[in-house]
Amino acid sequence: MKTDTLLSLLQKEGIFVDASCGGKGRCGRCKVLIKGNPRPPDEIEKLLIPDGLLKKGYRLACRYKTKTISEIIVPRFKLSKKIKNRNTGLAIDIGTTVIKGALVDLNNGKIIKIAKVLNPQQSWGGDILTRVGFAISGEYRLLREALIKGINELKSHLGISNVEFTAVVGNPVMLSFYLGESVKNFAFYPFEGKLKKGIYIKNPPGYVFGCIGGFVGGDTVAGIIASGLLSNKKSGLYIDLGTNGEIALIADKKIYAVSTAAGPAFEGVGLICGSLARSGAIEKVEYRKKFKVYTIDNKPPIGFCASGFIDLLTILLKNKWLTEYGMLRREILVSGFKIEQMDIRKLQLAIGAIHAGVKFLLDYAGMRASKIETTVITGEFGSHLNPDSLKEIGIIPSGIKKIVLKNHLPIMGAIEFLTNRLTPDDIEMIRKRAVHLELAMQRDFQKRFVEGLILRPWN
Repeated sequence: MKTDTLLSLLQKEGIFVDASCGGKGRCGRCKVLIKGNPRPPDEIEKLLIPDGLLKKGYRLACRYKTKTISEIIVPRFKLSKKIKNRNTGLAIDIGTTVIKGALVDLNNGKIIKIAKVLNPQQSWGGDILTRVGFAISGEYRLLREALIKGINELKSHLGISNVEFTAVVGNPVMLSFYLGESVKNFAFYPFEGKLKKGIYIKNPPGYVFGCIGGFVGGDTVAGIIASGLLSNKKSGLYIDLGTNGEIALIADKKIYAVSTAAGPAFEGVGLICGSLARSGAIEKVEYRKKFKVYTIDNKPPIGFCASGFIDLLTILLKNKWLTEYGMLRREILVSGFKIEQMDIRKLQLAIGAIHAGVKFLLDYAGMRASKIETTVITGEFGSHLNPDSLKEIGIIPSGIKKIVLKNHLPIMGAIEFLTNRLTPDDIEMIRKRAVHLELAMQRDFQKRFVEGLILRPWN
């Protein structure tokens, strides 16, 4: 009889375990507490699980082989109390790593509550293509069920079960899973799904934003709308720093858009000392003879969200404790967290991907960075970023002057639809203005990407 990993058994039972590496024993996120007498930890578990947790019985679900599910404890979030029924709408942004939702009072257009949960599909990998691979190899149903379960968990956090209407945005792969559509076309060029124009759905009643093309979806359309860039007369740049990073250049009445496989590092996932942008996450770091950290809500530090890590990279570079090629020159401890070389590398890959996307769009349009009037940056940690740090490590060019940081822009675009400030025709008109460019297929993509891995300013 085949012996399954505990992770695969939990997946089949519909129990969510965070496994951003897809169960390959690389991220250390799928820790579970095994009661009784668990087997001794293997070398991977010794590397990825702190000694104190190993002694308590924590093991990695992807490494623990068993024929049956043992008595285990899987970390879970507490759910909120239910909100009394009212005339409400729900805006959902289905991200690769995080699913966000906003409950809206349709009587007055006010946001009642915003919440987020990890996308349970993390159990099948932190990136889109890994999940597509699992889906087309026979696990599509499990992946879709996991996504729907995550959305239901989000609703529980918001304290609701049903709403009058739902507006849904997300990248094309996530929207395909949501709609029950095949994702097999995303496994090969030209990476096009079935969803193009926005559509109304019956169960639950709602509207799903249409997609621009490739891996650029309705979340980008909604985010650009909410950014305000379309009302500016001069050129603007829109950047959504996430696992599936989207970048759009608004110029000459056109929208040029690309997606970049940045990975989940920008959302704090997959980093050994990483965290989502939530209470206790280190969002800012300073150094004056010693490190000083600032956490979200001033809570005790639980790990670095990416904005704090980006600040830290800048400090390490200035003090020459880190080379511009990403090599640590000494051991770094910050608030009890040891900075690992592995985490630096993961962030470098994310930085290089965004750098390549921005540089390609500027070159494609024949535009200097100084000609961009406003750059709007959003994402899981959008409002926590330090613009100077972004320039120092080379994510965006030094020539960009005005940088605006805004949270939840795709959600805000969906809310504009819920509150009748946008019509499907408005959304479709903007979607048709957009030109999708396949970044990875460009002749000099690899050269741009490698240049972006170097942690230094660029013009």
